[in-house]
Parts: sequence; structure tokens; C-alpha cells
Amino acid sequence: MPHLRFRAIDAQDVQELSGQLAEALAEMLNTDVDNFTFEHLPTVFYAKSLKSEAYPFVEVHWFERPQALQDEVATKITRTIKALTGAVDVVVVFCKLEKTAYYENGNHY
Repeated sequence: MPHLRFRAIDAQDVQELSGQLAEALAEMLNTDVDNFTFEHLPTVFYAKSLKSEAYPFVEVHWFERPQALQDEVATKITRTIKALTGAVDVVVVFCKLEKTAYYENGNHY
């Protein structure tokens, strides 16, 4: 935990992010790198009945943290993806999970 899901970004870039970005975020969140999951979701986007290009879209599934820390994490993700890919726009969406609804090996947090 946290789980990061990436759309509209190459799998190789997600693989790279799972190293450098995980280390930076682990330090920011005061947790181990092993607690992160990076998932590449191959996705096709459409607009006006045609395939369209999309900008990187990241979902961060995590337990709620203070707004200031969430802002820092969003900025770090955005800047890291832009530096790696050259993307002009990056979207980061936070999905807050309830600890009592998150189970690992049958036990919730």
C-alpha cells in the first residue's frame, strides 16, 4: 500500500517508475519501498468515434493522508512522469481506501 495504477504510459516507463518514484514516495510517506504496488494498465482511449492519444493518468489507491502530503505526492508523481516521458499533461487521482475495507491475508488494517 499504496497501489499506483498507470494508464497512457509505456510499460517500460512504469517499470522505471517502480524504482525511482517508489523510493522517493517511500521517503515522503515514511514507509518501506516494498509497500508500493505499480500496475500498468494497457488502455485505449477514444474521442469522436476514433482512437485518440491520451496523457498519462495515474490512480493512487491509499489510506487517507493529510491534504498537504497528498499535494506533495501528486506534485512528485507529476514531475517525475513529465521528466521521464516528456508529457505535457499528467493527471493524478487519489482514491481513498478505508482501513476496515482493505484486507491482506483475510485481515483488515
